[in-house]
Amino acid sequence: MFTEYASKHPHWISACQRFAASHNMAEIAQRAGMNPQLLRNKLNPDQPHELTVAELIAITQASEGDETLFDGALFGCGLTAVAIPEREKAPSLAHQVIDTTARVAGLGAQALKVVESGRVTKGQRNALVGAATAAMGNLAILITEIEHKYQAIPSLSCALDIARMAAGA
Repeated sequence: MFTEYASKHPHWISACQRFAASHNMAEIAQRAGMNPQLLRNKLNPDQPHELTVAELIAITQASEGDETLFDGALFGCGLTAVAIPEREKAPSLAHQVIDTTARVAGLGAQALKVVESGRVTKGQRNALVGAATAAMGNLAILITEIEHKYQAIPSLSCALDIARMAAGA
């Protein structure tokens, strides 16, 4: 019965597997205040145990902000989200634009390799998802930074709007 349930959530299962493979479960469990074996069971789709929302939050915090599990849960619902860093820690606007462009180009190069090979391995899929998530994160940071800059300088924002309207955009 659980196997049938698990097959309905491939994104969640994949996220659990990736998270478990990239972290020391004993350390994460200790930091999250959980029993290590129970955490392993809750990340194993063949076990009947499931994570609660409070545990998911604790695990994300214990893993220093690894969003893999949240991404898997949200993607299973047809949603996605990105963490927006504190403004003081965000790189300059020019750096963000260049970094975002590089990440998107890298994503395109990875996708081209997959198309040329005619098949997708689990590692390639994980790399593509990671690259796409990083690119979306960069875009969200860029959008936030632009919004903050133009909100801070209303006259510049108005001038930009007037220029857009004059250009017919």
